[in-house]
Amino acid sequence: MNPPQQRPGVPVVKTVAQLGLGIALVAGLVAWVSPDWDEVAGTVRLSAPWLLVSLSGSLLATIVTAGRWKLLSEAMGAGRLPYGVYFHWLALTRVVGQFMPTVVVDLLGRTAALRAAGSRSGMGHLMTTVVTERLFDLLLPLFMLAWAMSVQTELVAVSPYVTLAVATLVFSLAAVPLLSPAARLALAVYARLRRIRHPSPTEGPAPLSMGRTLAAQIVALSLLRYAGILVQYLGAGAGFGVVLAPLVLLSAAPAAQAAGIIGITPGGLGMQEGGWTAVLSTLGEQRASIVVFMAGARIMMVVNFGLLALASWPWRTAGSPPESTDPAADAPNR
Repeated sequence: MNPPQQRPGVPVVKTVAQLGLGIALVAGLVAWVSPDWDEVAGTVRLSAPWLLVSLSGSLLATIVTAGRWKLLSEAMGAGRLPYGVYFHWLALTRVVGQFMPTVVVDLLGRTAALRAAGSRSGMGHLMTTVVTERLFDLLLPLFMLAWAMSVQTELVAVSPYVTLAVATLVFSLAAVPLLSPAARLALAVYARLRRIRHPSPTEGPAPLSMGRTLAAQIVALSLLRYAGILVQYLGAGAGFGVVLAPLVLLSAAPAAQAAGIIGITPGGLGMQEGGWTAVLSTLGEQRASIVVFMAGARIMMVVNFGLLALASWPWRTAGSPPESTDPAADAPNR
C-alpha cells in the first residue's frame, strides 16, 4: 500500500505555523522580561564599527564552516566542487533558515544546492555530512554550557579563563576519537526516524568512515566557527548599544546556541532568544539591554549572511562538471 500523499498546502501551513510559534515565543519572552520601553529606546545606539565587527565574525564562521562542509563532502566521495559553491550556499541557507525550519533548510536545502551546483553524489552522502556537522555544532555548545555553569557556581576556585582553556583542550582531545562513533550513532538515529516518517523506500544517509586526521580537522574548524559566532554576537550587541562583558558573553552564548539548534522554529526563533534571556537575566543584565541585545543579534544574522550571500552570488555554480573522488561514481552504467 502506498503511503498517503501529503497535500501541497501542508508544508506551507506548517512553515507558517512554526514561524508564528517563534514570533509568539519572542513576544512571550519580551512580556516576561517586561522592559521599560523608554529605557529600550535610550539603550539603542547604533555603531557602524561594531556592526562591521559582527559582519567579520559571520564572515569567519562562514569561511571555516564552508571549508568543513567541503572537507566532509569530499571525504564522503562527493565530486570536487569549488570552495565558493559551498561558501555561497551556506550563507544563503543561513538567510533562508531564518524564515523556514532549520532542519529542512540544512538537510534538504543544502543537499539540493550541491546537486544543483553540479555534485554527482547521492542525497545519502550529502545528508551524512549535514547530520555530522549538526551533531558537532550541538555537542560543542553543550560542553561550553557545562563550563559556564561550573564558572557561575564557582565549582573551581581558579580564573574562569584558565578553566576555559583547559575545557577547550579537553574537549578537543576527547572529540577527535569520539566524533566518528558519535556521528555514526546520530546517523543511525536519523535513519530510524526517517524510516518512521517515510515508510516507503527512500535514500537514507550513507555509512560514515572518519579517520583521526579528518576528525582533528573537523574539530579545529568547528572551534574556529564557534569563535566566529562569538565575535558575531559581540559585534551585533555592541552595534546596537549593548556591550556584554566577555565572561557574560561566553556564559550566555552556549545556552543560546544549543537552544537555537533544536530547530523547532525557523532559525531557532524564540528558542535562541529564550537561551539569551534565561542566562542574561540570571547574570544581572538590565531588562532593556536584554531585549536590545536579542533584537540586534537576530537582525544582524539576517543582514550579515544576506550580505555574504549577495557578495558570493557569482560563486553559486561550479561552472563545469566537478571531478569525482569516488571511482564508482564515474563507472559507466551496465
